[in-house]
Amino acid sequence: MTNLRVVLDSVNLLHLFNRVKREVTMLGVRLDEQLEERLSALAKKTNRSKSYLAKEALLRYIEQEELKENEKQEALVRWERYQETGIVVSNDSIMEWLSSWGSDQEKPCPEK
Repeated sequence: MTNLRVVLDSVNLLHLFNRVKREVTMLGVRLDEQLEERLSALAKKTNRSKSYLAKEALLRYIEQEELKENEKQEALVRWERYQETGIVVSNDSIMEWLSSWGSDQEKPCPEK
Protein backbone atom coordinates (compact mmCIF):
# COMPACT_ATOMS: atom_id res chain seq x y z
CA MET A 1 0.00 0.00 0.00
CA THR A 2 2.89 2.37 0.74
CA ASN A 3 4.34 1.95 -2.75
CA LEU A 4 0.96 2.72 -4.30
CA ARG A 5 0.68 5.86 -2.17
CA VAL A 6 4.15 7.04 -3.33
CA VAL A 7 3.15 6.47 -6.96
CA LEU A 8 -0.12 8.34 -6.49
CA ASP A 9 1.66 11.20 -4.70
CA SER A 10 4.19 11.36 -7.56
CA VAL A 11 1.40 11.46 -10.12
CA ASN A 12 -0.34 14.23 -8.20
CA LEU A 13 2.89 16.24 -8.03
CA LEU A 14 3.39 15.77 -11.76
CA HIS A 15 -0.13 17.05 -12.48
CA LEU A 16 0.44 20.01 -10.16
CA PHE A 17 3.77 20.78 -11.83
CA ASN A 18 2.17 20.68 -15.29
CA ARG A 19 -0.51 23.11 -14.17
CA VAL A 20 2.01 25.69 -12.95
CA LYS A 21 2.17 28.44 -15.53
CA ARG A 22 5.63 28.62 -17.06
CA GLU A 23 6.76 31.74 -18.79
CA VAL A 24 8.02 30.89 -22.25
CA THR A 25 8.46 33.00 -25.32
CA MET A 26 8.16 32.00 -28.93
CA LEU A 27 10.85 32.60 -31.51
CA GLY A 28 10.22 32.33 -35.21
CA VAL A 29 13.18 31.21 -37.28
CA ARG A 30 13.35 31.11 -41.04
CA LEU A 31 15.01 27.94 -42.28
CA ASP A 32 15.98 27.13 -45.81
CA GLU A 33 14.40 24.00 -47.23
CA GLN A 34 17.47 21.81 -46.81
CA LEU A 35 17.93 22.69 -43.14
CA GLU A 36 14.23 22.19 -42.43
CA GLU A 37 14.36 18.74 -44.08
CA ARG A 38 17.39 17.79 -42.00
CA LEU A 39 15.69 19.01 -38.82
CA SER A 40 12.52 17.09 -39.65
CA ALA A 41 14.46 13.92 -40.43
CA LEU A 42 16.41 14.14 -37.17
CA ALA A 43 13.22 14.80 -35.19
CA LYS A 44 11.65 11.71 -36.70
CA LYS A 45 14.73 9.53 -36.09
CA THR A 46 15.15 10.65 -32.48
CA ASN A 47 11.44 10.79 -31.71
CA ARG A 48 11.84 14.39 -30.57
CA SER A 49 10.01 17.49 -31.68
CA LYS A 50 11.64 20.01 -34.00
CA SER A 51 11.14 22.61 -31.27
CA TYR A 52 13.04 20.47 -28.77
CA LEU A 53 15.95 19.97 -31.17
CA ALA A 54 16.07 23.65 -32.08
CA LYS A 55 16.03 24.66 -28.41
CA GLU A 56 18.85 22.19 -27.61
CA ALA A 57 20.89 23.51 -30.55
CA LEU A 58 20.39 27.10 -29.38
CA LEU A 59 21.37 26.23 -25.82
CA ARG A 60 24.58 24.55 -26.97
CA TYR A 61 25.43 27.38 -29.36
CA ILE A 62 24.82 30.07 -26.74
CA GLU A 63 26.92 28.21 -24.16
CA GLN A 64 29.73 27.87 -26.70
CA GLU A 65 29.59 31.55 -27.66
CA GLU A 66 29.42 32.66 -24.01
CA LEU A 67 32.51 30.57 -23.29
CA LYS A 68 34.34 32.15 -26.24
CA GLU A 69 33.35 35.62 -25.05
CA ASN A 70 34.51 34.89 -21.50
CA GLU A 71 37.86 33.63 -22.80
CA LYS A 72 38.20 36.74 -24.96
CA GLN A 73 37.50 38.97 -21.96
CA GLU A 74 40.07 37.08 -19.86
CA ALA A 75 42.66 37.51 -22.62
CA LEU A 76 41.95 41.25 -22.76
CA VAL A 77 42.38 41.53 -18.98
CA ARG A 78 45.69 39.65 -19.22
CA TRP A 79 46.83 41.91 -22.08
CA GLU A 80 45.95 45.05 -20.12
CA ARG A 81 47.79 43.70 -17.07
CA TYR A 82 50.85 43.02 -19.22
CA GLN A 83 50.71 46.51 -20.70
CA GLU A 84 50.55 48.01 -17.20
CA THR A 85 53.21 45.85 -15.53
CA GLY A 86 55.37 44.46 -18.33
CA ILE A 87 55.51 41.19 -16.38
CA VAL A 88 55.58 38.14 -18.59
CA VAL A 89 56.26 34.42 -18.18
CA SER A 90 58.92 33.32 -20.64
CA ASN A 91 58.35 30.51 -23.08
CA ASP A 92 61.40 28.71 -21.67
CA SER A 93 59.86 28.76 -18.17
CA ILE A 94 56.59 27.38 -19.48
CA MET A 95 58.32 24.65 -21.51
CA GLU A 96 60.44 23.64 -18.52
CA TRP A 97 57.31 23.45 -16.36
CA LEU A 98 55.39 21.42 -18.97
CA SER A 99 58.32 19.05 -19.39
CA SER A 100 58.21 18.29 -15.68
CA TRP A 101 54.60 17.09 -15.81
CA GLY A 102 54.21 13.44 -14.90
CA SER A 103 57.69 13.21 -13.39
CA ASP A 104 58.68 12.74 -9.77
CA GLN A 105 60.00 16.31 -9.74
CA GLU A 106 57.00 18.15 -11.18
CA LYS A 107 57.58 21.88 -10.92
CA PRO A 108 55.05 24.52 -9.85
CA CYS A 109 53.49 26.73 -12.48
CA PRO A 110 55.80 29.66 -13.21
CA GLU A 111 54.45 33.06 -12.28
CA LYS A 112 57.16 35.35 -13.70
